[in-house]
Amino acid sequence: MVEVHLMDNRMLIAGAGLGAALAYMLDPDRGARRRGLARDKVIRGVHVIGRALDATMCDMSNRTRGIAAAARTRWSGDPVDDLTLVERARAKLGRYCSHPRAIEVDARAGEITLRGPILAAEVDSVISGVAAVPGANSVINELDVYESAEGIPALQGAGKRAGSRFDLFQPNWAPATRALVSMGALAAAGAAMAYSRR
Repeated sequence: MVEVHLMDNRMLIAGAGLGAALAYMLDPDRGARRRGLARDKVIRGVHVIGRALDATMCDMSNRTRGIAAAARTRWSGDPVDDLTLVERARAKLGRYCSHPRAIEVDARAGEITLRGPILAAEVDSVISGVAAVPGANSVINELDVYESAEGIPALQGAGKRAGSRFDLFQPNWAPATRALVSMGALAAAGAAMAYSRR
């Protein structure tokens, strides 16, 4: 009996909500404008979602090609030219160092040399990150290590260590990363709702 009563209340509330929405949208004076605004918002939403899906698919395609190229490079065993090795090392620096432009990178026959000022807290991660670059045989550390950036011009400015702060849906994330985080968040929310209904 109690379940039937609850069901009747839910149906009554749903019906009242539907009736209010219809009255709002079908109002003879302002209904046409409201319907037009709603239509425009739906069309805009479809366009935004379409562009986001296109960007995500393009990003995932590029990442897949990049992973395949990296695998081919690792398994080929061919020596990497010095210029390519320098570019790969420079790309890694941005992940492990707050001021990557302060570091000079040189490469000769698979041997990477790092020079310039760096914060002491970042040395180990920079060396291990650069050592993991495909084609690198060794890393020579000629870095000038400082405990703080105070008084060192190359270490001044808005440098922020990559990954030092976690924000959900960071604006600098790639579209594929945003899509994966969104799917994970939706799955977690769905699991929480399913669990709460039990």
